Amino acid sequence: MSRIAFVSPLPPARTGIADYSADVLGVLAPGHEIDVFHTQAEVDSSRVPSTIGLYAAAALIERHRNRGYDAVVYQMGNGPEHDFLYDLLPRLPGLLVLHDLVLHHARARMFLDSPAARAYAQSPADRSRQQAARPALEAYRAELAYSYPDRAERLFEAQLGTVGTLLPYAYPLFRLAVEASRVVAVHNEFMAEAVRADVADASVVRVAMPVTAPAVGAEEVATQRARLGFTPDDFVVGTFGLLTPEKRIETVARAVARAAVHVPRIRLLLVGPLPDPGALSRKLGALGVAGRTVVTGRVEFAELAAHIEAADVAVHLRYPTARETSAALLRLLAQGRPVILSDLEHLADVPAEAVVRADPTDEEGAVTRALLALAARPEARARLAERARAFVRVEHAPARCRADYDMALALAVARPDPPRRPWPSHWAALRG
Repeated sequence: MSRIAFVSPLPPARTGIADYSADVLGVLAPGHEIDVFHTQAEVDSSRVPSTIGLYAAAALIERHRNRGYDAVVYQMGNGPEHDFLYDLLPRLPGLLVLHDLVLHHARARMFLDSPAARAYAQSPADRSRQQAARPALEAYRAELAYSYPDRAERLFEAQLGTVGTLLPYAYPLFRLAVEASRVVAVHNEFMAEAVRADVADASVVRVAMPVTAPAVGAEEVATQRARLGFTPDDFVVGTFGLLTPEKRIETVARAVARAAVHVPRIRLLLVGPLPDPGALSRKLGALGVAGRTVVTGRVEFAELAAHIEAADVAVHLRYPTARETSAALLRLLAQGRPVILSDLEHLADVPAEAVVRADPTDEEGAVTRALLALAARPEARARLAERARAFVRVEHAPARCRADYDMALALAVARPDPPRRPWPSHWAALRG
């Protein structure tokens, strides 16, 4: 039995990685002694095995010093819920599970949205504020210089001057996190190759996600559809997950509006947290689809499967992308939903016959044509559903996830801590 420190957000944190971590803990708990370290005010203990210990992240170093863990697992994503991992990664190297290839948005935010940096941005002529913000800004500049020495100054100025969202996708800023780890685990081959190309001596492995489909009966689906205001004759198009601009909700809504000319009973179902409900409502109204759209907001995890199966077809678009393997996408496939997704290189692991791919250069048209074809051909929807279920049952079975994680953990235990490198001073200070 291995003693594992597991560093991650947990439910009810509003990140899909929290739900993923709960699933992984359920898979790993038999046969391992696991403590989870987090920074949350509360944890939904019903979502994790009762044998799991729950501790504040600040306690990790001392607990490891008093009774060493065999391995430390870090669940890293491109969001503020993962900020606390950066303070621990260099101090206690372990297995880094990299969910997003792009970490730049969240990492830059830690420096540029710090209180001192915000105060300086509000009054750039104030010398005292400039001096107070300098340590945070120089640390960010140093990380850019380490990862992208030829472009660091231009990147730094662009981020300070524009606070752009697209540029970081081209400069993902994962090098330091990877170099601070013994082993890196990813969920698709595209990410594995990208990490190896950037950090040649990195030990990179692929691990499956543990995805299962809760059983949802036909009567429960019918009840859920009625509760949402759908009739048996409605053709329901669903989009699931955090409803950010990257999920291309406007594109989906436009495609539904175009398809409605030929499929009058088409409806749109949007399920997930809403960053800006007012903006979404206005956009749906402007596109003329507000009357045929149901927006649920965030639903409880236990209710998600029934909401997914209330949709006849799901649309899962992404642009720009952090090259992640989406747990939300795999849940749609596991529940047997016919899925229209963006035709992106890192999704090549999903079999072509299990989904309908939309060309990003003609996204709205591709989605519209796919909706019309699937609305007219229930037999095609049934074939996609069975192939989707079969793919997830094989490639993302919990047993496969357990085997992959055990392999990755064994590698992390066997490998020494990464060698010392000429890291920026603030990283080197953490390493000690």
